[in-house]
Amino acid sequence: MYLKKSLIKNCLLVPSIGYSLLIFVWSPALADQIVLYDGKKVSGEIRSIDSKTMTVQVGDSLQKINIFDVTSYNFIQPSLPKNLSQLLIDGEKPSYSKGPRTGKVKLRKGFHRFTLPYYHTVGFAKLNISMSGPNIKKAVVPQGMLYRVNDEVRAIPTKEYQVDKEGFRLPLDVKKAESSIAYRLMEWKPPEEVKSIHDLKYIPVKKYGTVPRLALLTRRSAIHFGFVYEGLIRITKDGEYTFYIETDKNSKMKFYVGAYPRELYKQAKSKKDTGWRVTFSQKGELTGSIKGWSKDGADFRFQVAEKEVDLSLKPEALHELWKIQTDKKKTWRADRKGESKTEDSAYVLTKDGNVHRVSGEVLGIKEQTLLFKYQGQEREIGLDRIVGLVLHKNRLTKGSTLELQSIVSLIGSSKIPGEVSLDKGTEIVVKMPWGNQLTLSKVYTVAIKTINARSVPLTEMIPKSVEQVPFFNQVYAYQVNKSFSGLPLQVGKKVFQKGLCVHSKTELIYSLGKNFERFQSTIGLQNGSGYLGNVSVTIVADGKTLYEKKEFTIATKQEPLSLDVTGCETLTLSVDFGKGQNVGDRFVWGDPKLIRATPKELTAVKN
Repeated sequence: MYLKKSLIKNCLLVPSIGYSLLIFVWSPALADQIVLYDGKKVSGEIRSIDSKTMTVQVGDSLQKINIFDVTSYNFIQPSLPKNLSQLLIDGEKPSYSKGPRTGKVKLRKGFHRFTLPYYHTVGFAKLNISMSGPNIKKAVVPQGMLYRVNDEVRAIPTKEYQVDKEGFRLPLDVKKAESSIAYRLMEWKPPEEVKSIHDLKYIPVKKYGTVPRLALLTRRSAIHFGFVYEGLIRITKDGEYTFYIETDKNSKMKFYVGAYPRELYKQAKSKKDTGWRVTFSQKGELTGSIKGWSKDGADFRFQVAEKEVDLSLKPEALHELWKIQTDKKKTWRADRKGESKTEDSAYVLTKDGNVHRVSGEVLGIKEQTLLFKYQGQEREIGLDRIVGLVLHKNRLTKGSTLELQSIVSLIGSSKIPGEVSLDKGTEIVVKMPWGNQLTLSKVYTVAIKTINARSVPLTEMIPKSVEQVPFFNQVYAYQVNKSFSGLPLQVGKKVFQKGLCVHSKTELIYSLGKNFERFQSTIGLQNGSGYLGNVSVTIVADGKTLYEKKEFTIATKQEPLSLDVTGCETLTLSVDFGKGQNVGDRFVWGDPKLIRATPKELTAVKN
């Protein structure tokens, strides 16, 4: 996701490669974003990446960052020059004045392209757009001035968008203009997030269409949605025009005049209702079609923005494949109880609509037939009857549980695991754990997350043991990354994307294996539902009590914890009953993580 970096007076202190301290004036233009294990952020241009080091251009200086210290990073497309694509109104910047935001632009007579991306989170949505100019009093943009961005307009080269010597934007040469303006609508639900206009392109399009006027697409409330308007406005007289846009406090927008903004390139397409959802043996997933499968490899095709990507994988890389259910009226459900952990399982749809499981070995796919060895004999099953495959027979076993690698999230929801490299170019290379390789332009990536780096989220670890004791007969199973009500985790005013929510009495024990130095977390009772709570909180490592609070309430003021667990084998997080029985005892371990020491093979990399 797009991360904003706050800079004081546009200055940044940057250690150069020579390790002296330099001061550079930082441009507010869009830049690649790197998040480090301690929460600090670096903005700049990522120049190269290898298995150990990332090189980032920050101002006039090159910084070398140890990959082990990186939590995540993403590539941000730089904006087009103002003369090509002008950001007239920036509705993401804070505004301290009441009323609409305004922007002025000089336009020559003729057709001018505009783009208006908008997104809304919760509450009643509002979007009012008006304009004024020569012979036009302030009013809603007249429908008769609005035209569609069609294939002819999209084919116009970016260089054709020009500004003359007097500062007027020159019109486009449009042969045949069509009335109405085009839009694409996106909707999402938590845990998906849109934090900026830039993030809209990562949300699959739900609907394409046209509308006759420039206003809120539809009256909506309490839903996460966004849209992008693309249109032409026909100017009848040279002059300076003013645009006015007003939104509610839970909405953000931008208004561009000129070429289509580069920040919105590579939009995620609509989700397909056919194909397979594939998960890999070592993290990662994709959604696409099977093009072929033999003993040497399985070939898949999947969507990344507007591009269809072909990927060959070794069969041992695959773990599960489930067919996307296309007919919502005829849903099926696979009973996985008793599923083999040593043989492959094929889930087959029977004539009566039930799903039957067969154990054996998947040999491949020939045309529209699954080749399957069952009881020592090769069988053929029509692929139209297969609803799922779970592979164990030849599946690649996991190596070290703390092996450093990355997960590359692509536009369109696919996630590819492996070692990432970038060599002074625009393409990244992902070398997957099983040996296959994917090369793709970095503009198709959403974000790249480093797995098993210095900071390891506790939410991604499975407890060694879980003890949950009910006060009466009701057991509240602990929740990961959400509260018991399904709402985001929140302690006071701080909201956490990652964390654990437990009810008294709950004890979670984690294996550390002497791999970590510190345990860090922000703790407290869940905002709202934990108002009446009173719990006893204890943190123990190898029998030694690191933290204890007998009566923890909503009023307890607790600084974020950072506890030494160096050389420890286990970590125990305990939330016990306090006063008031178990009423409101909903406790949050906010952003819990373990900090590792740098492996010896990476200690030579200096920051």
